[in-house]
Order: sequence, then structure tokens, then C-alpha cells
Amino acid sequence: MQTWKLTIAYDGRNLCGWQVQPGVRTVQAELESVVSRLFGGVKICVHGSGRTDSGVHALGQVASFRAEKERSPEQVLMALNATLPEDISCLAAEIVEPAFHARFSATGKTYRYLIQESAVRSPLWQGLAWRLRGPVDWAGVDEALLAYRGTWDFSAFQAPSMPRRSPVRTIWRADREQMTGPHGAVQALTFEGPGFLRYQVRILVGTAMEVGLGRRPVASIPDLLARGPDGARDEAGRTAPPDGLYLVRVGYEPRERGVLGQAP
Repeated sequence: MQTWKLTIAYDGRNLCGWQVQPGVRTVQAELESVVSRLFGGVKICVHGSGRTDSGVHALGQVASFRAEKERSPEQVLMALNATLPEDISCLAAEIVEPAFHARFSATGKTYRYLIQESAVRSPLWQGLAWRLRGPVDWAGVDEALLAYRGTWDFSAFQAPSMPRRSPVRTIWRADREQMTGPHGAVQALTFEGPGFLRYQVRILVGTAMEVGLGRRPVASIPDLLARGPDGARDEAGRTAPPDGLYLVRVGYEPRERGVLGQAP
């Protein structure tokens, strides 16, 4: 029995997220179909480090599975990239210790959200960044991001239909940088922490951009975080569209969690 760790990249524009769903294309379904054929036609369940929603992209999603038949990393990497659809790639395939699990072994995740400030629509950024006509007060956005850092009860920054999970999360990093590529400049908002609630990053982005667009004072963010479980979803900003969100990296190094209401 071999335990496998895969590092996956995908363009989410034509995918309905990670998790298997009937009648639609998902990353998990595409992987399981190829992996099961590669390892002898036996049904294999591929576990992801976490779900990504429809339209969300990944540069470093991690998946794991166990298989009876033995293969080499070179065989698996070559076979996956020869068979997977063009919008999904396997960047690395490794045999790891039996206890490894893509989700339960993870200790941190890094997400990046791309924003294009432009009065003119760019066809090259369609579905890959959130376009805002602006003007944007980026210094105000930076202040908003700084307020997110630390360990807080993020009740107001999660999907209303979340199952009964603790809304307390730690954000190690929340900052912005301008990235310039062949299709022009975009602003990259980066978030890093042990784990995130569903839609949390997109709500954090949407709220920060309301500050940048002059639609809310930056002081409203620490005030809302301080309210903890009394914070209501409709008091935070809109949920940013999935287009600009990328799962950049999943970490498996040990990290310490912060203290509620304090920076890590």
C-alpha cells in the first residue's frame, strides 16, 4: 500500500469547485477518474486539503490518496499530466508516510486575491481577477488588511449557512502588493493562516475593498471583529467574486496558533 501526495494547479473558470457533484465537472472528480484508471481500475478516493468553490483557482492545491498497486512518482506524474484535462495539472507526485492526509495534516494555507483597477475591461483578465473601475484608496485597503491580523472570532466574515464549526480563526499574514505581468498590473491581496472559513477570504476582500472605495470607514473592521459571536454577516462587506481567488500554497510545517484578539 502506497500513500500519495499530489500538488495540483487548476484554472477554475470551467470547474464547479473541488468536491464531487453530480452532473458537473469538479477537480476531485477529474482526479479520481484518472487516478482510478492508473491504479488498475479500482475506485480510489482522492482527498483535498480543502474545498475550493466554483470559479476559484489553485496554484498549489494538495491532494492525497492510498493505492494497493505500486507505481513510481515519475510514472504517476507523467500519466496524470498526459490524461488530465488541460485546465488541471499535476505539479508534483510524491510517496509519503502512511499517516499523511492532505486535509488533516495541513498546518497552514496561503490564498491570493487579484484585483484589476481599470475603467476598461481586459479580455485577458476575464475570470482571473476582479475588475474595479476605481479609484481605489489602496492605503485604506492596507489599513483594513492590517486589522485582520491576529486571532479573532470571524462570525461576521463567514457564509451564513456554515455548519457548526468554531468561527475563531488566526490570520498570520494579510497584506497587499502590486504585481505586473504581461497583461498589465494587478493588486494582489495575500492571506495566510492555519485555516479559513467558507467564503472567509472573499468576504475579507469584499470588506477591505469597501474601505478602499470609500463605502465604509476602516474603523468599522476592528469594531466588528471585537464583537465576536455577536457580529452579523450583513454588517461586513460583500462577498468578492470567485474570479480573483487563488489557493497558492498548503503548508505542512508546525506553526503555533495565536491568542484570541491578538496578533500572532
